[in-house]
This record gives sequence, C-alpha cells and structure tokens, in this order.
Amino acid sequence: MILVIDGYNVIKQALLKNTISDFERVQFIKQLGKYHKIRGHKIELVFDGGVYDRASREKINGVYLIYSGYSESADQYIKRYLKEHKSLDILLVSSDRDICNCAARLGIEFIDSKEFYAIMQNRIKMGVSQKSMSKTKAIKLSESENEELDALMQDASKVVQHKTEDFVSFGQSGARESRAHTVSKKERKKLKKIKKL
Repeated sequence: MILVIDGYNVIKQALLKNTISDFERVQFIKQLGKYHKIRGHKIELVFDGGVYDRASREKINGVYLIYSGYSESADQYIKRYLKEHKSLDILLVSSDRDICNCAARLGIEFIDSKEFYAIMQNRIKMGVSQKSMSKTKAIKLSESENEELDALMQDASKVVQHKTEDFVSFGQSGARESRAHTVSKKERKKLKKIKKL
C-alpha cells in the first residue's frame, strides 16, 4: 500500500500548531522512517516549497520526501499524484477537505491526519513489524499424532482479523440488537486499508 501524506497538515493537526519548525518537521520524518521500518508501506510525504520550481524528491529512512516546488502547492501536487496513480493501492493521509474530496471522487480512501498520527505512534510504541508477525509459528507440545488436530492448531495460530460481520450495533440501552450493523462496500474497503496501517 502507498501512503500519500499531506506533511504539514498532519504535523499541524498532531501538534495542534499553526506553524511548524524545521526541528518538528525533521522529527516527524524520523518517526515516519521508524513506522516505515515496522510496517513496510511505501510512504510519499509531501510538503510545500523547496528550492526548485518543480517538485523534488529524495528518500530518507525509507520515506520518499517530496517538496512541491515553488510553482505549485503541496495540495496541487497531491491531487495531481492521486489522479495519475488512481489505479494503485493508495491511502491518502490528510484532513484537508479539498484534497479528501478529490480522493473520494477518484475512489481513493483517505484517513484523517490525527487518526493516522495516533495509529503511527501506537505502531512505533508496539514496534512489531508485519514481517515478524507473519513468521510466528505454532509449537506442538504433545507427542501424539493427529493430523486433523495439528492442522486446526496451525490455522488457529494465525492472526485472526475481524470481519465486517463482527460489527454489531447497540441500542440506547446498550443491549445487542438482533441484526448486525451492515457495512457498505466502500466502508469495508476503507476499513481493510486502515487495518493494514
């Protein structure tokens, strides 16, 4: 999955500040580098400005750092990128209404800046990579041989993910209603991408 991140938008939302220092920007890039190492997603981090009239791109700690250049804004760059790459598996990270509306028109899922930042911080604290989780193996403790039981135990040792059918709506009294909350196809697609974060 490719994460297209509206850099200043995320930092401003996360830190609740209107202006961002170079130090804060560098710290955010370092955090994204740690997150990239843990989760392995391709990260396109876009900022306004730069020294050239066109966009410039460099890779730092696994993160593709893009400055939009002085001839276009980061918002314009992100919208153009989304249009040119709409067929790819992309998740936009931004709280900017205009950019999110563009993504929605293109059928690209997006996540709020604060929500992503919280998920990122949590993943960094946990420090568990997808790769290490996939290497978890079942260990057989008994000497008996039962191929059916062994197969069941092997399947049970895998990470269990929630299905959309597991989501249940609750009434005002807190009691479970008889029908499970149905999730639209669009919501399922977004939930699937968020689970990958």
